[in-house]
Amino acid sequence: MELRQFRYFVAVAEELHFTRAAERLHIGQPPLSLQIQAIERELGVTLLKRTRRKVELTAAGELFLQEARLALMQAARAIDTAKRAARGEMGTLRVNFITSVPLVNAFTTAVRRFRLALPDVHLELKIKPSPEIIDDVLLNTIDIGFTRPALQAVLPSKLKATPVHRDKLMLVLPIDHPLSHEDAPISIGRLKTERFVLRPLGTGAGFYEQVFSMCTEAGFSPLIVQEATEAATILGLVAAGVGITIAPQALQSIMVHDVVWRHLSDAQTDSEVVMIHNRTASNLLRDQFISGLKPLPDSVRKDQR
Repeated sequence: MELRQFRYFVAVAEELHFTRAAERLHIGQPPLSLQIQAIERELGVTLLKRTRRKVELTAAGELFLQEARLALMQAARAIDTAKRAARGEMGTLRVNFITSVPLVNAFTTAVRRFRLALPDVHLELKIKPSPEIIDDVLLNTIDIGFTRPALQAVLPSKLKATPVHRDKLMLVLPIDHPLSHEDAPISIGRLKTERFVLRPLGTGAGFYEQVFSMCTEAGFSPLIVQEATEAATILGLVAAGVGITIAPQALQSIMVHDVVWRHLSDAQTDSEVVMIHNRTASNLLRDQFISGLKPLPDSVRKDQR
């Protein structure tokens, strides 16, 4: 049975008059009668009682009318869904990011704008380590990634990287640490004998690779007394006096009591959050998300390098 036959039956059932239904459908009355008869033959059921004076729905016709209306509504919805998906108004956008990214204004603003502009698009947001994000973007298993690569990291050529946030790596101390009373930037060389709380090396946080590199350039390896993977856990352990850490400035938004943040000197502490996507793949939803993202101005990037 074709959709037009559903439309024919609904028109006759609502008008209860073949001539008026034919006029409504802009077809002749005899072809309309033939179509209704064809429906009844196919179903093996009488849907309409016809006399010279009136047309009435049978009990089966009443129920069929309800289902026919639903079928037409569902068909219209399917057509609308396909058209909206083609325009980038529906579907799923997959975005993965590292732990510190939700604390970055450029990210939260872009997500908010996207959700307001395209409320019917499912935004799939997941926290992942940087290496996994990079691999997934390359494989097109996600659409957009936000990561904080090591300062000298070189990304694969298939990836387009857009800087969206720049800050500093900072020293985080327990509030009663002797260095916490110093306001001036602290030389990283003074941390040689300190006990560190850090992520395990190789867990995918680009800035931790930078931390190890900074310490190596200062002539020492950090003495790690405790490892943890979550930023809030690391800051909490610092507050508890377990050790010190070096973390992105953005993590100051996590309000942890009894810690002090201090700038470092004699080290390359610049750190950058970048948005990455696969330049070889086309994706309308991804492009709409990117259009709502405020990239880091070139002037700011140059001034802070």
